[in-house]
Amino acid sequence: MKGKQIVALDVGTSNVVIAVGAVEEDGRVDILGIVSVPVDGMNAGRVENDELVGAAVKSAKERLEQQLGIKITEVYAGLAGDFIRCVQVKDHVYVQDELGNGCNQITENDLQSLDRRMRSVKLPDDREEIITIEPLLYTVDDKVVTVPVGAYGQVLAATYNFILTDRTMRERLRQCLLRQGIKVKEFVPNALISFLSVATSEDIEEGAIVIDLGGGLTDVTVLMDGKVRYIASIPLGVNTLNDDIRAYGIPANYVENLKVKYGSAITEDTIDDKIVFSTARHGTPKNILRRNLAAIIEARLKEIAEWVRNEVKDARCGSRFNPIVLLTGGGAAMPNIEKLFARELGIDDVRSVFPEYGFTETMAEHITTSAYATVASLLVYGAKRGSCAVAERPFTPRTETYTPPVKPATEPERETQRPTAEVQDEAPKHETIKPTTPDVGSDKEFEVEGDNESKGLFRWFKDKVEKMGNAFAGSDDEQEI
Repeated sequence: MKGKQIVALDVGTSNVVIAVGAVEEDGRVDILGIVSVPVDGMNAGRVENDELVGAAVKSAKERLEQQLGIKITEVYAGLAGDFIRCVQVKDHVYVQDELGNGCNQITENDLQSLDRRMRSVKLPDDREEIITIEPLLYTVDDKVVTVPVGAYGQVLAATYNFILTDRTMRERLRQCLLRQGIKVKEFVPNALISFLSVATSEDIEEGAIVIDLGGGLTDVTVLMDGKVRYIASIPLGVNTLNDDIRAYGIPANYVENLKVKYGSAITEDTIDDKIVFSTARHGTPKNILRRNLAAIIEARLKEIAEWVRNEVKDARCGSRFNPIVLLTGGGAAMPNIEKLFARELGIDDVRSVFPEYGFTETMAEHITTSAYATVASLLVYGAKRGSCAVAERPFTPRTETYTPPVKPATEPERETQRPTAEVQDEAPKHETIKPTTPDVGSDKEFEVEGDNESKGLFRWFKDKVEKMGNAFAGSDDEQEI
């Protein structure tokens, strides 16, 4: 494989997804392969069973390696869970007036001084660590400026966005991947980059709320003024819908198909008919009203929408924030889901979107579902950050031992062949004598199944008996034998 290679790994609650892409000269990613494998042992982004998660990662990794003829050793790994949080911190420095002209013009040194103060912030909880620190906005004497260097003022201030994670949770995933021979090049919060493959540059600049509806989590990203202003991971996903439907007595192996085929996010738009199906257990028929199914789904999605609304409030974007809503992830395909979120969030422009930006035309061959939005965005992120260590597997030609065909033995040869060692365990061959009907004019009365030596001995004995009979035929004396 030539060129810059990117490997992205998304360990979700329901599936492990791993993808490999090559970066083209124009910066777009040519997806080479994607593999998704079901996973157990994950709960809302937390590794709860290393063996189960490791087995799924190993299976996905080996399948993709076999498919592409490569060896994967380094990845960009997505990180998600309610243990990831976003904190906005404000601080300031006094302008040093390095030019000494009394104008107090802000220089690069002033900006770096503020940045050092921000990066020396002590966290209140030792269990947390900083993933990223990004400036959101600068002010000079309380006036917002886009480019602080070169401006004039007494006080340079800034609001920085701190993305924090639980140290233990991240280390669990790191160790799990290391045991499968995978080194993490960089941990990336899913919510921090999920917009990269689904949002346009206009969406990012004008303002958007990206909602990634996963199996066990819902990631929320608030975009404003071309930057990520706020992120959050809600510990509710579309898998909770399955649990709710099962509570109505629906067998577990029917729930997903029932939800996908007949589900709707809006009850009032659903026809009032009955869905009847037979279960494997004694062929017992089961049924559920389509409206009841929609009511179950709507109630849980309304709860998720309420969580999203509260997170957006915490972003404190102000009254000028007029976003669109982009729904992605595996749950975004639910019928009428745009209508529900528009109603619950009070935003008219709500769209279900598919990962499509940042890729070559061949991406359609691999990105077959919006559930791949996270791993797709990880590829786009990695293309901007740096390549991963990917090695080609050396081609090993298949070696086959040539065995010449065994020439069939002729009939005389079979008569003299002896059993070999490989067939000595077979039962010994017995000779059998069976009566037959004598032919007219023939003195042959029996057929003997055996070898020629046995047949000759029997014929010699028969001839001797006949000669003895002829010798006694001319005598009238009785003979004792």
